[in-house]
Amino acid sequence: MERIKIQMLDPTFMAGEVKTASATLQVKPSGLSCTAELWLSKDGVSKDATSGLVAFTATGVDQSISLSVTMPVGGFEYTVLLDILTEGTLIGAYTAMETVLVPWVGEPVITW
Repeated sequence: MERIKIQMLDPTFMAGEVKTASATLQVKPSGLSCTAELWLSKDGVSKDATSGLVAFTATGVDQSISLSVTMPVGGFEYTVLLDILTEGTLIGAYTAMETVLVPWVGEPVITW
C-alpha cells in the first residue's frame, strides 16, 4: 500500500518526553474493529518510537484517536507515520510531510 502524505505541525520535543497526538480520521462502515499506530522513524522503515496498536471502533464519521508516544533519543529528525488497520489488515498508511525534531547537545568542555 502506498503511503499518503498528510499535513501536521513541525514540533520539537525532548527525548523521553511522553506526547499524545490526536489523529482525526474516518473509517467506514461504522462498527468495524480497528487499530491505529503512530510511529516515529529516522529512516522511514524502522520504528524508533511507537504508540503501539490503539484499538477503536469505527463510527463512520470523523473521530479523534489519542496516540501516546515516548520521544526517542535526541539528535535526530523523525518521520511521523500513521497506520490504520481493521482485523489486522492495513487499510490506511500515512506519512506526515513535517518531522518531529528531538534535539541533543553533548556535554560542553570548558577550559581556561
